Order: sequence, then C-alpha cells, then structure tokens
Amino acid sequence: MDTTQRNLLWAVRDAGDRKAWVDFFGIYAPMVSGFVRRLGLPDADADDTTQEIMLIAQAALEKGTYQPAKGRFRSWLFGVARRQAMLTHRKRRRPSRAQMIDPESGISPLAQLEDPHAEADRLIWQQEWRYAMLSEALKHIESEVPAKEYQAFLRYAVQRLPVEQVAGELGLSTSSVYVYKSRVLEAIRRWTAELEQE
Repeated sequence: MDTTQRNLLWAVRDAGDRKAWVDFFGIYAPMVSGFVRRLGLPDADADDTTQEIMLIAQAALEKGTYQPAKGRFRSWLFGVARRQAMLTHRKRRRPSRAQMIDPESGISPLAQLEDPHAEADRLIWQQEWRYAMLSEALKHIESEVPAKEYQAFLRYAVQRLPVEQVAGELGLSTSSVYVYKSRVLEAIRRWTAELEQE
C-alpha cells in the first residue's frame, strides 16, 4: 500500500484502481463500522450505513467534492459518518412533532438546537480512528520486524501478558521484551505518521 494517506486518497479517485479501493476500504470501513455501532445502530443497519458512508467517501474523492484545503479527511469523514448514522436512526422511528419541518422556514426545530452529543461522538470517532490506525500498522509492521520481536510486543503490549511469562515462552530475557516492545512501538509511530501525512 502507498504509505501516505494523501497518496491513498488520490489513488481512490481512480474508480479502476481496485487495489487502492481495497486498501481504502480495509483501513476506513472497520473504523466507520465501529463508530456507527457505538452510536447505537444495530448490526444490520450498521453494515448498510457503513457501506453507504464508504460509497459517499469514494464518490466524493472521485468527483473532487472532498477538498483537502477545507480540512483533514479524518474530520470530513467524521461529519459524513455521523450524519449518515443520524439519518439511519431517524428512519428507524416515526418523527415526533419536534422533528417535523417548519413549513415556513423549511428547517426542523431540532436542527436549530445545539447537539449535546456532538463532543461525545467526536471522542468516539477519535478512539475508533486510533484503533483503525493501530490495526493497520500492526498488519504492515508484522512483516517488517523479526518474528520474535513482533511476538514479544503482541503478547506483552497487546495481550497484556506478564513480562516474565512472555520472556519464558519466547526464550528471552525480560529486558529484551521491553526493548522489543519499544522498537515495535517506534515502528508503529513511524508508520502511522507516514500514513497520516496529508
């Protein structure tokens, strides 16, 4: 995969670039799916909504309606994902009087109120973004670092096994486990920083 997010987003503009679409979907769909589920969508609705969001994102990149000069892709995608999740929620229930459109102004009374959930939703989005970046980084880094280093990191830092247990199982000293954890974390930081370049 092209390491920078800018290059990936550019490649996705070409509808014929299947590899770019697969990479794009592999990174962003799990994050979007986790986000809309955490906003309360049941599995079937979450799957459909995730597909819709990914298609909207791909179309926006292809047609140039997403404009990097106006903000980061991460923020733009958050807006799309949140809006689509809210639309799905609204479709699932009958509108109340408060949700009806004012015939004179054409605006819903609710749209004029400050959304008390906006900041909580943003925090959920940031968590899902970090999870997605970590997951994608681990996939790439596994092939770049020695197997024993990767296993030490995975067991100690991800699975949270005691350092003595990890050292014993892999035939390492405890200090080696700490060193390997630091090396892999540094590789993750570098890979994530490259991906997020816009």
